[in-house]
Amino acid sequence: MLETRERWQLLGLGICMLVMAILETAGVASILPFMHVVSNPGLVQENQWLSLIYDRLGFSSTDSFRSFFGLVALVMISVNNGCSAWTTSLMYRFAWSQNHRLSTRLLERYMDRPYSFYLSRNTAGLSKNILSEVSSVIQGVVLAGLRFVCRLLVTLLIIGLLAVVDVRLALIVGAVLGGSYGLVYVFVRRRQRRLGRERFLQNGRRFQVSGEALAGIKELKVLGRERSFLMRFRDPSSRYCSVGASNQIVGSLPRYALETIAYGGVLLIMLYSLRFSGDVRDMLPVLSLYVFAGYRLMPSFNELFTTAVLMRFNQSALNHLHDDLIGPEPEHELHKLTVDRVKEETERKPLPLRNALVLRDISFIYPNAEIASLESINLTIQPHTVVGFVGETGAGKTTLVDLVLGLLSPTSGVLEVDGEPLTGDRILRWQRSCGYIPQVIFLSDDTIRANIAFGVPSEMVDEEALVRAASIAQIDDFIATLPKTYDTVVGERGVRLSGGQRQRIGIARALYHDPDVLVMDEATSSLDGATEAAVMEMIHHLGKLKTLIVIAHRLSTVRACDVIYLLQDGKIEAHGTYPELALTNTYFRSMAGLEASAMGG
Repeated sequence: MLETRERWQLLGLGICMLVMAILETAGVASILPFMHVVSNPGLVQENQWLSLIYDRLGFSSTDSFRSFFGLVALVMISVNNGCSAWTTSLMYRFAWSQNHRLSTRLLERYMDRPYSFYLSRNTAGLSKNILSEVSSVIQGVVLAGLRFVCRLLVTLLIIGLLAVVDVRLALIVGAVLGGSYGLVYVFVRRRQRRLGRERFLQNGRRFQVSGEALAGIKELKVLGRERSFLMRFRDPSSRYCSVGASNQIVGSLPRYALETIAYGGVLLIMLYSLRFSGDVRDMLPVLSLYVFAGYRLMPSFNELFTTAVLMRFNQSALNHLHDDLIGPEPEHELHKLTVDRVKEETERKPLPLRNALVLRDISFIYPNAEIASLESINLTIQPHTVVGFVGETGAGKTTLVDLVLGLLSPTSGVLEVDGEPLTGDRILRWQRSCGYIPQVIFLSDDTIRANIAFGVPSEMVDEEALVRAASIAQIDDFIATLPKTYDTVVGERGVRLSGGQRQRIGIARALYHDPDVLVMDEATSSLDGATEAAVMEMIHHLGKLKTLIVIAHRLSTVRACDVIYLLQDGKIEAHGTYPELALTNTYFRSMAGLEASAMGG
């Protein structure tokens, strides 16, 4: 999951950790000669190395030499602590840089997925992965792993130092402390992995329920059902916190018992030394070394255990992120999210419709579905015409339009634009030629300007195109009445606007980049009759300049279409003008009759 540059950074960080471990071991080792001189000043003259240092540095008394060794030990420990602080800061910077990179890369990965990917994924779960699980992996795997390696190096080198002094004592220390922590880890490792899977699952449920509750707060308040969502949230929240607490308990509690073992080990070392040396003065330097080494080893062993438990706990999150990041490549190559790419997407050359859009033997079946949504669709759309698709709910109208927009790829058959199949980069270019107006308009919590020029960086917004689109969508007069006009913030999901105003901003958005083809998916359903008539009159006027594809629930919306396709059960049942279908097709005539009756006409 790391890029080449980051692997080199990790290697450099490993070298820094090794240097830190060596310095920490040297700091521990420096206590031994100091304590020898303290316990037996006469050793300065007896030991050839101490005597050599004494003479070369020109000391005149044992007291000053002893002070010198104490200062050396203090400097070594200070240098080690400084190196440790510096290495720790590098570890944190590396880990948090990975948090940024993985979050960005994961969002990029999701956004580069085809539209069909989102048909089987919950967007709350995707948000959870980006905003929560990446942080869990960084804290619980990356940073924990770096700390584990760092402490492991320190532990091995200090035990190696102890082995130089006394092999038997070093083996006892390593076996008792390391064995105790290792034994506990063996018992808890499977439980930690199970708890990690449970945490990942319950965290997903928390994000989903809270997201749905806040997104539907208006309806919930009207219905008085806030408590039902609160009850749905409580169970996963309780389980999530429970497994989190269990993980921290497992990582923390063994320390207290094992510290008791460690301090008991110090007493054993004292008894061992007394038995074989018999003289407390002879025992003091070695005992001081082991006490100081134990002071350094105990936090190392404890952190080794804690980080190992933490990595095991977060393994499930790591596996899921790995699958999402290192899976099959999307249909087009991934690029870095840079201003250059945004500019490239904004300025990508459109693929205009000059001769005909042809759907040839198109069939489509959704993943895991048993029945095809579309079957053997054959039709031709001429440029500068207005085409309508009608049919009951589930007839396949929206699926057909998603195929035309390049959001879905047909299971069989081919779409052709001017005789060329719509594949590869041609899909991206074709989408630049299309404007899409959905039934429910998504508005971000931003200005009207940003919502019309949706996804275009503020410095690249074309003011002339913005005003033209607003004028055609008949929203310009309303915008002019606002104190901040186009810089007015619409609120989350456009909550400060009426349904009709939101819909007209959506129409303006579709028209902003002056598309050749305009697709309207129930786009006027939230407008009142008079406003819909005005908008449709404007839309049909555009039909002289653009190709319009209209999905409609109300047949009055498609009355002026050049051709209407009637869909039933994923097939084209009939096609023709409104008068022709009303005259020749019983089902269409019944739909028109029911609509007229409902409208009192």
